[in-house]
Amino acid sequence: MTERWFPDEMPMPAANAHTMGWWEAAAAHRLVVQRCTECGRMRHPPGPVCPRCRSVASEWSAVAGTGTVYTYTVVRQAFIASLRDKIPYVVIAVELDGTDGVRMVSNLVDADPEEVTVGMPVEVVWEDMGPELAIPRFRPDPTVAGGRAGSVGGVGAGGRR
Repeated sequence: MTERWFPDEMPMPAANAHTMGWWEAAAAHRLVVQRCTECGRMRHPPGPVCPRCRSVASEWSAVAGTGTVYTYTVVRQAFIASLRDKIPYVVIAVELDGTDGVRMVSNLVDADPEEVTVGMPVEVVWEDMGPELAIPRFRPDPTVAGGRAGSVGGVGAGGRR
C-alpha cells in the first residue's frame, strides 16, 4: 500500500466504458492519456470522440508523469468532515510533459501550500485507495533544480490574496 494523503471518506470516482482503461492503468501505477489514432491528438479526460477530428478511434498512451502546475487553488474549508485535519490542501491543474498541453486536475501533496507557484515542476505519486483503485497525486519534482517557475502564462488562483 502506498502513502495515504486523503481519508477513506473521500467520494470514489466513477468509471465508465470510456474511462475504464485509464482506471486500469492507474491501478497499475501507470499514467496514461487517450490518443486519437487518426490525428494523434492526446486528450484528458478520456472521451468517446476526438475533439479535433471527430474520430472514435483511440488508444491509451503512456506519459512520463511529470509536468508543471498550470493553475491551482488552496482549499481552506473542509467540505467533508473527515478533511478537517487535512486543510489546507492544494488542488492543481497539471500540464503534462510530452502531451502538447494536456492538463489533469489532481492534488499537490508533500508541499507547503504557501510555496506553490504556477510553473512549479511536479511528478506523479500514487495513492492506493484499495486493491483495484489508485489515484494519481502530484508532488514537487525533486529532480528539477530551480524549477521552471514562470514558464506557464496562467495565474494560480491560490496565488491571489
